[in-house]
Amino acid sequence: MHSFFKFLSVICSIFCLLIYSIIFLGEKTIPDKITVIENEDYNVPNVLGIDLYSLESEEEAGVVLETVKASQKPTEIKLLNIIPVKNTLITNSKRQYVVPGGELFGIKLYTDGVIIVDFEEIETDSGFECPGKTADIKIGDIVKSVNGKDVTSSSHFSKILQESKGKEIEIKVLRKNKTINLIFKTVKEKDSGDYKAGLWVRDSTAGLGTVTFYNKSNNTFAGLGHPIYDVDTNEIMPIKTGIMADVTLTGLSKSTFGNVGELCGKMSGKNNGMLCLNDETGIYGYSVTDRTEEIPVAVKQEVKEGKAQIRCTVTNEELEYYDIEITKIYSNSSSINKDMIIKVTDEKLLEVTGGIVQGMSGSPIIQNGKLVGAVTHVFVNNPKQGYAIFAERMLETSNSQEKISTEKLKTAS
Repeated sequence: MHSFFKFLSVICSIFCLLIYSIIFLGEKTIPDKITVIENEDYNVPNVLGIDLYSLESEEEAGVVLETVKASQKPTEIKLLNIIPVKNTLITNSKRQYVVPGGELFGIKLYTDGVIIVDFEEIETDSGFECPGKTADIKIGDIVKSVNGKDVTSSSHFSKILQESKGKEIEIKVLRKNKTINLIFKTVKEKDSGDYKAGLWVRDSTAGLGTVTFYNKSNNTFAGLGHPIYDVDTNEIMPIKTGIMADVTLTGLSKSTFGNVGELCGKMSGKNNGMLCLNDETGIYGYSVTDRTEEIPVAVKQEVKEGKAQIRCTVTNEELEYYDIEITKIYSNSSSINKDMIIKVTDEKLLEVTGGIVQGMSGSPIIQNGKLVGAVTHVFVNNPKQGYAIFAERMLETSNSQEKISTEKLKTAS
């Protein structure tokens, strides 16, 4: 009898360990947020070969992506419909369709305020001084206004500072999303007699990327899959307005081990749209496309490891599809634009580019006839591989943009 109870105790321990393992793995593998498409059932991924509770879209009322109303509620996912595994936010949505991109576009971005990128010591009659450091200005600060007046450009800011002639002025800066008021004084340069601030600032940038998709329902577009950073401060550039410019591909340098190549292009005078939002998930704006072929956007649980294609422009020929493989998926990635690892397998693309190059960011990823993501980063020591973002993330941001940038659109019109 003693042996029987000992055996039973071992069996119970193994069973408890198995249940604990399933719960632990379920917590890690089940997404924190799940979008369920109307009239389509979604089965939570099985863990250790055991199916968890099946969710049906009709049972949950949540966000409809077209309107982006925050009405989500947590749903408890259970093992065998008994044992709690994880609370997940469920969103009920209609299937959305977009026109896949792949073409290069030029980026002309103008900041909302001016960005402090460096300091300079000014020689005065009493020695070297740095007014910016004295005023506790930091590199990366965004100057929004001076004495209550909005700063519109670098030249405007410079003019205000010169005209202050050493008098105290109040500068409002944005630092890490927090507004700070500072008192600032220019100093008189010894040799020239001019009043100087000792600040290097930036109010614009330019570059190129790849369009991920066009949304014909509201004439919006999305591209890049990651934000545009200031090259000196490594902060996301705050966008006031911007232009989506037409680009002609002029050449490229191939990626090699330890060296990332890039696409080279020339911007024409033709503007194809306006930029409204520079976000962690990409750059967004308004543009109209003549193309009509629309494909469904996949929600992240529909994305699978395995074969897929990217669509991009790496020659002066038409847009082309190239074979890749999705090798890893991170359903709960803490890095917003690193949801997947992809690997280029197409011999033609490898011959031309060596893998992923700068300028390919935003290239749409197609799997099973759906837009599943966009290329975002390249591995420097293995340019055949890189990261990608879920298309679902970009679509959510794009839909949110419509509300965020309504006033900007009115102003541009």
